[in-house]
Amino acid sequence: MDAMYAADADLKAAVPAAVRRHRAAGTLTWALIHKIEAEVLDEVAATGKHSARMLGMLRASPAMGYPKDDRPVSLEGHEVVPTVFGAIYAEWNRFN
Repeated sequence: MDAMYAADADLKAAVPAAVRRHRAAGTLTWALIHKIEAEVLDEVAATGKHSARMLGMLRASPAMGYPKDDRPVSLEGHEVVPTVFGAIYAEWNRFN
C-alpha cells in the first residue's frame, strides 16, 4: 500500500506543472485532459520509482469510456474518477 501512496503523491506533484503548460488553451477538454494525463504519467514513469502496473492503476482505464473529444470536461455523473483525472481537474479549476 505504501507503493500506491508514493505513486499517487508523485503523480499529484507532477500535475501543477503540466496544467500550467496547457493553461493557454483556456478550456479543459476531454482531449486535453487525456494529453495532460499522458504527460504526467510519462514524467512520473521516467523517474523509474514506480512500476508500470502501479501507474496503470492511477490512470483512466479505457473501459471507463471517458470521451476523447473537444467537449469541456465535466466529471459530474461519473461514479468513478481516476486519480490522475481528479488531480488534473482540481488543479485546472483552482484558478477559475
